[in-house]
Amino acid sequence: MEEIALSVFLSGFATAYFALHAYQLFRREDCLRMQRVMAWIFVQWALFNLKDFLLTIHDYNDPNIQNILVLIDGTSLIGYTCLVYELISPGWATLRKVMWMLAAYVPFFAAYALWRNEVVIHCYMVCLFLAGAIIFIVWLRRARYYARYIRESFSNIDEIDISWLRVVAWLFVICQLLWVGISIVRHPLTDCLYYVMSIVLWQITLEHVMRQKPITVEDAEPVTSREYGFAQLLPSVIEGEELYLNPTLSIKDLALRIGTNRTYLSDYFVNVLHTTFYDYINGLRIVKKSIPLLEEHPEYTLERIANESGFQSISTFRRAFQKIKGFTPSEYRKRHNIEKF
Repeated sequence: MEEIALSVFLSGFATAYFALHAYQLFRREDCLRMQRVMAWIFVQWALFNLKDFLLTIHDYNDPNIQNILVLIDGTSLIGYTCLVYELISPGWATLRKVMWMLAAYVPFFAAYALWRNEVVIHCYMVCLFLAGAIIFIVWLRRARYYARYIRESFSNIDEIDISWLRVVAWLFVICQLLWVGISIVRHPLTDCLYYVMSIVLWQITLEHVMRQKPITVEDAEPVTSREYGFAQLLPSVIEGEELYLNPTLSIKDLALRIGTNRTYLSDYFVNVLHTTFYDYINGLRIVKKSIPLLEEHPEYTLERIANESGFQSISTFRRAFQKIKGFTPSEYRKRHNIEKF
């Protein structure tokens, strides 16, 4: 009885958590589209937890109620799908797509309403697994293209990078496996664990989404020639004008400056210089600015050096420095001091 009471309490707490955050997101005057999508997902989860709260109070052990809960909870796949696709394709999550995805659930709800059979639930779980796998595989392919695109197009990717989603994706998987376990075991303590896991998962996701900036992935123009007339001009423009110190420099800006287009310039970096725009610019920042500052100004903090070198964050500065030199800026400074004295 105490276990059921704890489950009821946590489902109520989770309801309040998701409802409150949804309300706060909707009230933001500067709410971005991704954040609004997140708000609707939180509304969905608030309703999930509210029905748990109400139904478990009614009769936790009723198998029909448990099966209805499973059917409803399975629609969480819609929220997951909208989240991950909206991150790499701003504007993807629309009401029309949501309605099409909901339509796929109708046959299972109708089948269970007619037959009230466990076989329907088992088929439902298998179909959810297959649908989730297909959605993830298709998304993974697009996400790889997105990751390549931002490295070929931007010199700073801190606010548009989605590498954090790897950790979140594993948490999603764990959370869903836990949900499957709950559907089989049907014990109040597993419910409690699921409520806690879902709050942790969405809190981590929310913190990243609030810092995420949307970008539009532009289609590449066909490369019809490998003649790069801008090749000799490129180094003199980037280094001579110190364009690499611009923290918001993009390949589109650079292409406009040297009189070419983004696709040709990106193709030149990849096929001739065998690098990406991101690595090329950050390499110049390290070699041309960061290292001289480290050697000439031991009193400067690493944050100041990163900022003056064109980096938007100390973490990106450290990663770029270690990639080029093989050790961190702090280690470089220590080695330099040892050699000096």
